[in-house]
Amino acid sequence: MLFDPHVGREYRVGFAAKLILIWKIRKASRNPGSATNFFEQLYIVKELLQIASHREGAVAEFGCYKGLSTASLSLVCALTKRRLLIFDSFEGLPDPEGAVHHFQDEAAVVYTRGQYTGTLDEVKANVKQFGDISVCEFVSGYFENTLSRRSPTEKFVLIFEDADLPQSVRSVLCGAWKKLQPEGIFFCHEARDREIVDLFFDHSWWIQNIGEAAPGFVGSGGGMMSGPGLDCCSLGFAVRRAA
Repeated sequence: MLFDPHVGREYRVGFAAKLILIWKIRKASRNPGSATNFFEQLYIVKELLQIASHREGAVAEFGCYKGLSTASLSLVCALTKRRLLIFDSFEGLPDPEGAVHHFQDEAAVVYTRGQYTGTLDEVKANVKQFGDISVCEFVSGYFENTLSRRSPTEKFVLIFEDADLPQSVRSVLCGAWKKLQPEGIFFCHEARDREIVDLFFDHSWWIQNIGEAAPGFVGSGGGMMSGPGLDCCSLGFAVRRAA
């Protein structure tokens, strides 16, 4: 729980600061442009506050839509003195290579090019209103292009990916997974999507493309949280094993 006194202690984030943080995240998550719900954002925030302060690295977000989850992440990055890197095309999704299917009912989710567009100006405006833009770096373009141009020594302490398409998730994994610190968490907002969850268990793909064993996935099928008002939870995660 966020109010556990051990959460945030290293960063001197106490009860009052947590109340303010919750209030701000609530405001951001209730905005019509938010694609993640309050409890999903709160869970990621809690994990960020538990990362040891001596661990080097930035926080990376892949796929930000209108920038409301970005705003929430930026608030915690400001408290923990970390940079937030926001990777997005700011032109919506690329051409999908195929449909995605939900576990529960096998319903096909058909995406289209340009869907979930949030322009860079829109995203920045929302982060300025709801978050802390001073800790943010915006990286514009498709993941396979932008990640290839980043420094090979770049390090991430946590990743939040909400890329929707299996092809985009593969690009993020190929370009960012090995930058994630050992025991770092890779949050994925497609826990209900079969083709994406299956990828985290595909040992052959991981060995061939990443050079590591498949990590598995927590929250497969229905997301990590269940209960009243949480039927739409799509958050799950994988952890990078220590070397």
